Amino acid sequence: MAHPIKRPSWDEHIKDLFVPDDAGCMAWAMDLRSYDSVKANAAKISEWIGSGRMPPPDEGRSWPEDQLTTFRNWATNTGYMEKAFVRLKPSVRPRVRRSIHALDADEINLLKTAFEGIMARDGDLDNTQSFFKVAGIHWLPTTDNEAYCRHHDDAYNPWHRAYLMAFEDALRSVEGCEDVTLPYWDILGDTIPDWVYDAPFYGYKYPHDLTGFDGSTVVAKGLEISRFGAAAIKQNVTDESDNIADKISEALNANEWRGFNGWGDWGNRHEGIIRAHDNGHGVCGDTIADQNVAAFDPLFWFFHCNWDRLWWKWQSDHNLRSLIAFQSVVEGDANWLKEAPETLLSPFDVNSAEMIDLGAWKVDYEHPPAENFPADVLFAASTENMAATSSFAVPTTERLAVRVNDINRLDIPGSFLVMLVSGEDVIAKTSVFQPSEPRACANCTKHGEFGTEFIVTRDKLPSETPLRVAIKVRKPGGALEDFPLERAGNPTVSISVMLSAQ
Repeated sequence: MAHPIKRPSWDEHIKDLFVPDDAGCMAWAMDLRSYDSVKANAAKISEWIGSGRMPPPDEGRSWPEDQLTTFRNWATNTGYMEKAFVRLKPSVRPRVRRSIHALDADEINLLKTAFEGIMARDGDLDNTQSFFKVAGIHWLPTTDNEAYCRHHDDAYNPWHRAYLMAFEDALRSVEGCEDVTLPYWDILGDTIPDWVYDAPFYGYKYPHDLTGFDGSTVVAKGLEISRFGAAAIKQNVTDESDNIADKISEALNANEWRGFNGWGDWGNRHEGIIRAHDNGHGVCGDTIADQNVAAFDPLFWFFHCNWDRLWWKWQSDHNLRSLIAFQSVVEGDANWLKEAPETLLSPFDVNSAEMIDLGAWKVDYEHPPAENFPADVLFAASTENMAATSSFAVPTTERLAVRVNDINRLDIPGSFLVMLVSGEDVIAKTSVFQPSEPRACANCTKHGEFGTEFIVTRDKLPSETPLRVAIKVRKPGGALEDFPLERAGNPTVSISVMLSAQ
């Protein structure tokens, strides 16, 4: 083992630094075979090894400086990581991800072989490159009470970029598939092709029970994933009440990170790319709409490839590919781009800063031709000011912003919809993608309260029927169930008239 190691973990590196003689010699003071004991005594161990007191200097087992640096890195760089990291490294040859519609028959067959190869490993729960194991990183199963949820924060995009690379690496570990590359599904493009509904891309059955935090079975072994048909998904995507296209345009035309990411430390907004992403999950079917199991539908990987593509497109269009350039458009708390244990994108051995420059990983995208995302810049005339040097227009058809504030999602069990309703008619809606136990998720609890905004034209609002806000929770199997507003933080409503900036 070559030292020093920048980000070591206990399972991979630290436990093997102590030979049996070390453990026996120090048994009076601490248990060097125990993760908890070594973690609790790490400062003392570092001091004793550094001063030459441990191991005993007369027994010839003194540590070289590089090995001691590895031990100290365990604390300073990983915060005492216990489990093995999913290690990422740049490709030897460039990976160019293309649309699912651009693949020829040979490329589809190679992708099929790769998916079949990692699914064939599912019987071995210790195989870290099986489909079941890699898909399970997204949330369930919560083995060892570990779960990873990076949604609705600044690290959402970097974490999923790392996740895609880890999955692609697993595909490439299948013999004969060393150059296979994930394709992307352009959610605003053509209908999903038929082959995405053929095995192994459809019909996956869970090979093991999925267990929750309390050890109970959430999804039983043998259950099959569920997905809407291609035509239904296409229809759902074009449903104006979901605003997927509008939110993608909003994100890609943003000049700063908050506007693109859409969920930040200002006003607890649910907009931009994260809102388009959440709504996208909701239109695809029962499995992808459920964060507990979303990654077990192979379509998830093509779906998320597109969100990463759109982030890279925004970076490229705004000359933000390098970390230095990217940092220039990040306002507010930028700690998530620093080198610190808490900024690691666990379980991957990278942090957000390292995932900004996708080109450094030798990954790129072949974008669809003539992609157009027109800007529609609005501001609330009744509550905000615009520079007098700017021009503006009063729309012929009046537009209103109905904002629902102060939604606390932590007591809402799973993904849900916030809806603006008139009678039985849904005027507008948005999805929020989250696990069934959000209070068990450290990231969710940091970003539990939010607000969302619906832009509606007055002619779409009925004059006779009162408007109301409703929340509906997605239940297992896809059914929607009403959720009491008073259990979601007692949300409030504000309304503004919108003008168009010209």
